[in-house]
Amino acid sequence: MSLAALLLGLSAVQSPGVAAAAPVAELIGRPVAQVASRLGATRDPAPAITIMRGGSRLDIYPADELTPPAPHPLRCDVSLVPPELLTELGNSRVPLFASSRSAARYRRVAAVYVVARDGVVVSVLNPPVIEAAPARPDETGRDRLRRVMQENRDPWLSAAPGRLPLSDGDAFLDRRVDLKAPDGAILAHLCEPALIVQFPAPAARDDAGLLQGLSLLPFAWRLRGLNAEREANRLEGAALFATLRPGDSLPGGLNAFLSAHPGVRRYDDEEDPAYSVLVINLGAEANNNLARMNGAALIGVLADRIVWTADGGAAAGLGLTSALCVDDRGTAGAVRPGCSNTGYFSP
Repeated sequence: MSLAALLLGLSAVQSPGVAAAAPVAELIGRPVAQVASRLGATRDPAPAITIMRGGSRLDIYPADELTPPAPHPLRCDVSLVPPELLTELGNSRVPLFASSRSAARYRRVAAVYVVARDGVVVSVLNPPVIEAAPARPDETGRDRLRRVMQENRDPWLSAAPGRLPLSDGDAFLDRRVDLKAPDGAILAHLCEPALIVQFPAPAARDDAGLLQGLSLLPFAWRLRGLNAEREANRLEGAALFATLRPGDSLPGGLNAFLSAHPGVRRYDDEEDPAYSVLVINLGAEANNNLARMNGAALIGVLADRIVWTADGGAAAGLGLTSALCVDDRGTAGAVRPGCSNTGYFSP
């Protein structure tokens, strides 16, 4: 089967296999609505990042916003694949996400983003994987892991390491051509049966579990309060983020906005004092983790005007939050308030 014939027949696939696919080159220059229709989307796509500069609007969409939800009982994934791999996947029924298949794909991060300017697709982003540095002589595994976590960090959407993200707006499109999809890549929506794990029934008596539970009792009061805090941040943060629109001025100016919302963090750019990034705590679902690992939405502000917004998923997926914790040498650490000594950001 030729690649053209395979692409033509994919739109009706509702069983395991390649549910939809399109060459990236054929998506460029088309309206977002047309691309979403081609990939089978059943809802209006929502951008994760919006940048307003010079009268132009740039929207960045997670690629799965342009595809339909996974039909039960399948799980689906949006990937960039080489044409030859797509043909192989379309002609077989082997597991699509198996490691043997993944090895034949591009060395890229999992997330794929579609970029549109004023409603027309101009690029598809899929940042390359940063190769881990080899171990040094006499270096322990723990030391190497820490070094890999901290060294050679690449804040994709920052003008330079140490700068706040998106300080130069959409200039990353020209500056970072390495973020773009490889030549000839196919954007594919791949589906396979969801893996259902059967867990054995718990034992009638579990003495070990009982003792473990008793040992954690001192932390129970703390966890309850922490989950209440997470829920409050989740609701209040999302509500505040929904009121902020790129291109709008902050009511009363930046200082008045921060006074009205004391939980919002502010970071000022060292090279451009008129530029700031605000961080809104998006909280998290209730869980048993005592660490604060909440989501964060980011807002770019230039001279009291909102110039971009990024929701929690894209802020993490495209490295905006991690960029806050990278210094001018490209090393992650406690660079700004909210950063751990290994470069993890918490709002």
